Amino acid sequence: MKQYKKMNIFRWIARIWSILVLIFAIVLLLTQLSADSGEAPTTLFWVLFGLWFFGVLGLVAGWRWEIAGSVIAITALISREMAVFYLSGELLVGFWMVWLPIIPPAVLYILVWREESKQKEAQIIQDIRENNQSGV
Repeated sequence: MKQYKKMNIFRWIARIWSILVLIFAIVLLLTQLSADSGEAPTTLFWVLFGLWFFGVLGLVAGWRWEIAGSVIAITALISREMAVFYLSGELLVGFWMVWLPIIPPAVLYILVWREESKQKEAQIIQDIRENNQSGV
């Protein structure tokens, strides 16, 4: 029971964090769309922002599908860094600033999914043993 409560706390930390990141991403998007700087953001910017935003959407998907949302988020960040290298020919030194809001909740979702899978597996094994003992 104690483990269940701990995993539930981790799940809600990841969920709240993902909502905060989503709000931040929407604010960034609206800021870019309404900016009157005179020069439009480059295609590279929109590709990188789109991949980062896709990672944020992965966190939101983690509310329902923890492992799928985590995989989407982490894959989007890796794809983003590969796109930076491919399109500009260089690695961004400050990539951790882009990864920092997304990686912790994704890791928490993975931990919760893994622990729940272990608990379900243990329950199945226990049920099988009980059935085998009562059937003998």
